[in-house]
Amino acid sequence: MISEHSTESGAHFAFTDRWGGVSAVPYEELNLGGAVGDDAGAVRENRTLAAASLGLDPARVVWMNQVHGRDVVVVDGPWGSDAEIPAVDAVVTARRGVALAVLTADCTPVLLADPVA
Repeated sequence: MISEHSTESGAHFAFTDRWGGVSAVPYEELNLGGAVGDDAGAVRENRTLAAASLGLDPARVVWMNQVHGRDVVVVDGPWGSDAEIPAVDAVVTARRGVALAVLTADCTPVLLADPVA
């Protein structure tokens, strides 16, 4: 299940729960994390399902390998199929229409949106 919202600035955001995906136990069902031991094909399919449910092209979603750190990467668009996904704690963009994906477990996600920039 995905819950979608938007801010006064026009930024859109969504949260997922764990239901509606293809991952097997113990990751069932909608595991989006690629670094927890789940089958990589299942994670790709789950990410495709999540993106599609929001009306997004799965290839246009910018994912990251989230770490507990202070590194931030600025993006203009998707990494591309051959690019190494960076290990960072945040992703930012100044481009409209770029979908940024943030994975959390025990951390609180923070969304900052600047309607002027």
